[in-house]
Amino acid sequence: MLNPSENLVLNFILNECGDDYKVLEITDFEDFLLQKNIKRKINIKNILKHLQTNNFINIRYFDDDRYCLCATQLSKQIFEKEIIEKNKLKKIKVETILLILIFFISAILGSFLGTLLYYLIM
Repeated sequence: MLNPSENLVLNFILNECGDDYKVLEITDFEDFLLQKNIKRKINIKNILKHLQTNNFINIRYFDDDRYCLCATQLSKQIFEKEIIEKNKLKKIKVETILLILIFFISAILGSFLGTLLYYLIM
């Protein structure tokens, strides 16, 4: 799988390129990583080479600072799966919070009714 910096770079490529080839400069990647508060120095060229080797992106050509590239179907499928998994986790979290809230309210009502019955019977 991908490490977090590769994941960020691939996400940037998917957002910028879509389905078409696009020319991106190394400074574009660096600016994006700075926006994401990545302070450490990341070798973008090595990440792009690794992504191409693993068929996540296609690089048509490159020179010193510019790359003409696009994302492959594999990378799009991976991000779609991640989005679906994140949505499932959010749904599970909401359901868990609702259950806890229902149990809490039921416990309070039960203790209130129990106390009320106790004083009515006595």
